Amino acid sequence: MTVKRFVIFLIFIGSSLSSSINAQKYYTLKEAKTMPPDSVFYLKINRKKLIQIPKEVLEFKKLKGLDLSKNRLENIPPVIINLSELEILDLSKNRFEIFPKEIFDLESLRVLSLGSNQLSYIPNTIYTCAMLEKLDMYNNPINDLGSGLPRLKSLLELDLRGLMYNSKRQAEIRSKLSGVNILFDAPCNCTD
Repeated sequence: MTVKRFVIFLIFIGSSLSSSINAQKYYTLKEAKTMPPDSVFYLKINRKKLIQIPKEVLEFKKLKGLDLSKNRLENIPPVIINLSELEILDLSKNRFEIFPKEIFDLESLRVLSLGSNQLSYIPNTIYTCAMLEKLDMYNNPINDLGSGLPRLKSLLELDLRGLMYNSKRQAEIRSKLSGVNILFDAPCNCTD
């Protein structure tokens, strides 16, 4: 391979990577409103003090990623099911006290971030999110993991950092979820 061909090859690879990265660009709602709805795949509406999801979000039927982190959301409207292609949903740092069961209707969901809310349990029906690969429950006061997690056959990673579990409890969780990378903080010297 000549130097010239090698340089052309590198330029081609660089442009391919660049277009791949741009394909996953998260747009603000303001930016997205200026585009054809079917061309918006990733939307970021964080730090807006939202107490409900803007209705305009539902216009973007091809959404694959939706970042609603750092708002004041307490629930999700049932119409979220209209985002049938949604794979990534970030609801971290909101005000959820009850696990949003509307999520169970999102059949394509692969990544769910609910870190830093006020969730005390994971519903048994979490297993209905059959495609879920990553679940972030970081820094929630969870005292009940439910019975559905072991039934999530696609689950690869579970983030339970920020929860106070002793080494015995961590070992129990690991044994129930073999094959899942579970992120814990160092075990506490506490009792169950």
